[in-house]
Amino acid sequence: MSTPRGPLAEPLAWNLVSRDYAHEVVPQFEKYALDALRVADLRPDARVLDVAAGPGTLTLLAANHARRVEAIDFAGDMIALLEQRARAAGLGNVKAQVGDGQELPYADGSFDAVFSMFGLIFFPDRARGLSEMKRVLTPGGVAVVSSWRPFSEAPLLEALMGALAEQLPDLPFGKSKAPMGEVGEVLAEMTAAGFRDVRVEPVVHAMEAPDMATFWGSMERTMAPVVLLRQKMGDAWTPVGTRILASLSSRFGAGPQSGLMPALLGIGRA
Repeated sequence: MSTPRGPLAEPLAWNLVSRDYAHEVVPQFEKYALDALRVADLRPDARVLDVAAGPGTLTLLAANHARRVEAIDFAGDMIALLEQRARAAGLGNVKAQVGDGQELPYADGSFDAVFSMFGLIFFPDRARGLSEMKRVLTPGGVAVVSSWRPFSEAPLLEALMGALAEQLPDLPFGKSKAPMGEVGEVLAEMTAAGFRDVRVEPVVHAMEAPDMATFWGSMERTMAPVVLLRQKMGDAWTPVGTRILASLSSRFGAGPQSGLMPALLGIGRA
């Protein structure tokens, strides 16, 4: 349940992608957040915590269904965007702060529901993150965590990672197994953290783009490992990106794209 600390377990990558992520990724990921809110079945008076909240993909949606929503993320730029978006939406029941999801700054039993949407999977110590989520829940409170299925279940993303590996074969990312990518892993990790009545619900939505160039351009701006590579390689990245786009276009066509992104929702009670 522990993962070696890599670049995605540091704030830099997420600060770099924050603004484009909020603009381009949030509308896609809100579909999964709505799934998570559905299975949590919040009461109107619920106190909610969003762990690794990013720019508030779930936070802002939850604020329309709960009395109070707190959000925490280790990337300061993400939290700043979350606060801006909450103000723009006129939400007065949202409070956000920068902090570590593996050491939550909240008292025991502070929340009726705790979520982590595609954040816990990047924690160096997922067991500690899950334990902290359980600690801050009231008895009987619900936790929902989401994870991605392996790239083999998402052909467009699998092809992207393959094209990237072909261009830069020494890169480590994309070659390891998806964290919590199998139903049994989600069940085992949440159960080991002390959650009861644990179940897993598969969900799938499509990432839509009007053409392949738009899809790949968005990945270059919002996919954290790619953004880090672009920053590191500078001008040398341009021909690499051009060849990856050509590879994707030759396989899927240059026109409209609809890439399925299967995920898992793990649901448990404190």
